[in-house]
Amino acid sequence: MTLLVKDANTVVQSLATASDGNGNLVPMHAPATTTAQGVSTPVGVQNPLPVINVAGVPASDGSGTVATGGSAQTLFGGLVPVNGFLVQNNSNAALWVSDIGTAAAGGASLQIAASGGIFMTPSGYKPGGAVSLYGGSTGQAFAARRW
Repeated sequence: MTLLVKDANTVVQSLATASDGNGNLVPMHAPATTTAQGVSTPVGVQNPLPVINVAGVPASDGSGTVATGGSAQTLFGGLVPVNGFLVQNNSNAALWVSDIGTAAAGGASLQIAASGGIFMTPSGYKPGGAVSLYGGSTGQAFAARRW
C-alpha cells in the first residue's frame, strides 16, 4: 500500500506502508540488509536498523561507597559523562541517581533497586549536568562507569 504525503515543500511524495502484526498501517523503512539471493528485507522489530555510535569513548570507573548517608554526592569527580553512564547498586538498600540536579530520595531522582539494581543510559546520551547519587546510609556500595 502507498500513502501519499506532502513534504516541507508541499510536494506530494509516496510513502510505502505495510500492516504490522496488529493490523496497523506502518511506514516501510529503507532496507538495512539483503538475503543471500540479494533481496532486500525491510527494517522492523525482527530486523532492526543497525546503529553505530561513532562518538564512543572508553569507560572510566567511578565506583565507590556513599560517603555520608542522607547527603547526595557527585559521581565521576563532577565530570559530566560525554556519552552515557551506568550505576549498579551493590548495597542492600535503595540508591537514587539524578543527572539534572542534586539526587534525593524521590522527586526527579531515579531509584535504583537494592542488591544489583542497575540504571544505564543509552549510548550517546549526554546528561544535562554532573551525575549525583543519594543513599540513606553511609557505606552503601555501588559500581559506576561513564563513557
